[in-house]
Amino acid sequence: MKVPTLPFPTHERRLAVEVLVVASAALALIAQVRGLEGLTLGGLALLTGAGFLLTARTPIGTIPLGDALVIALACLMPAASFFPVVSLGLLATVPVLLSRYDAADTGKRILQWATPSFASAGAAVLTRLVVPGTSPLRTLVDVTVAGGVFFGIDLLLRNWRAPRRATIRLRLAAPVYLSLLCAAGLVAVAYLREGVGTALVAVLPLVLTRFAFDRYAAAQAAYQQTIKALSIVPEVAGVTPLGHGERSAVYAVAISRRLALGEESVERAATAARLHHIGYVTVDEPQEAAHAGDRRMLSGLGADILRQTRFLSDVGDLVEGIHSTHPRFHTREAGAVRVATTFDDLVLEDPSRVAGALALVGAAQQDAYGSAAVLALRLVLEEDPELVDRAIANAAPVIEAADASSVAHG
Repeated sequence: MKVPTLPFPTHERRLAVEVLVVASAALALIAQVRGLEGLTLGGLALLTGAGFLLTARTPIGTIPLGDALVIALACLMPAASFFPVVSLGLLATVPVLLSRYDAADTGKRILQWATPSFASAGAAVLTRLVVPGTSPLRTLVDVTVAGGVFFGIDLLLRNWRAPRRATIRLRLAAPVYLSLLCAAGLVAVAYLREGVGTALVAVLPLVLTRFAFDRYAAAQAAYQQTIKALSIVPEVAGVTPLGHGERSAVYAVAISRRLALGEESVERAATAARLHHIGYVTVDEPQEAAHAGDRRMLSGLGADILRQTRFLSDVGDLVEGIHSTHPRFHTREAGAVRVATTFDDLVLEDPSRVAGALALVGAAQQDAYGSAAVLALRLVLEEDPELVDRAIANAAPVIEAADASSVAHG
């Protein structure tokens, strides 16, 4: 008789059994100590652990959906019950984490979850002392305070773990945190008004939030892949050096952030740096495009191409502004992109050219925004000497793919 194959590998099946055994033992032990109440607490602990492991892809990285549940529990439970529940939930995640990551990374993730969880509980306790009561409105105040503390610490820890160049801005994190905070408030109020059943129903929007975030992340990934695909068209055509778009984007991001531009402006500058040569493909001879004197005309052609896509119309305006002499195109974004692309044209993959390239780029600027961008690039290179190496490494996959393609068709 053929045994049906289970829908997951043997290793994961063994891990699931181990987690189930540990969870059952923990529930039995709690039941012996605290009776049926202990079973309830144990169930909440396992639900909390599952929430930590159930994540959504967001603009600021993966976020556990269990964060919303933890905030709600911090406002509903006494501290004497909350801390054991969350601790047991964190303990239940350890076998799963160790199967995916090494011990050091597992410890960091546990710290990432435990610190804001316990801090939010402390904030909820203090709020209850200052504003006593059990009304839904007061519960929402608890959730707001506890959630603010939770997500504030979470953001600090994420930025502490991330490289300096990948710092998460509050403006980008706020929509994500607000979504989870609203879910926490809904669960807490639903439990107070109608009990456990309604609270479980209130969890449903949280699950739907995961799908919404995942769809958004997939759309963002598709957008980035489209941009990168468009950026290599001039490079494959021989108009610009391979990897020029990706290296220029790294420099444009660094300059834009040093100029204190907003995240939208930084993203637009990076996209324009990748696509600033797209108009060159309209020229019949690539070599002619590479040495064309009328850069303004070619930038205008590229801008027209991008405007026809609609979703890149603002990038088209920026691409046209890189070489335009019209005052309305003189912006910090345009200066940042112009300096970034010119700098890479001079440095390419040779870091020894940095000093000479900076001097030449600085001498070529004819407006205040370009001069400010050159100064920003100088400061960035002083603060982050590995910027050029990182830009070269960022473009390496493009160059390797192009080389492999040429060999295959050679």
